Amino acid sequence: MIASIIIGALIFGYAAFTLFKFFKKSKQGACAHCSIKDSCQTSCSSVIKK
Repeated sequence: MIASIIIGALIFGYAAFTLFKFFKKSKQGACAHCSIKDSCQTSCSSVIKK
């Protein structure tokens, strides 16, 4: 019984963490969180060069 509760809490906790990360990245826009944003050739206005 206790093991089922712990496993369920872990599953829901991981799902909440994954959704949080997804929404955090989606608020930044397509170019802001892209892995090649520094060398991208598109005309994305949200890219900030360092």
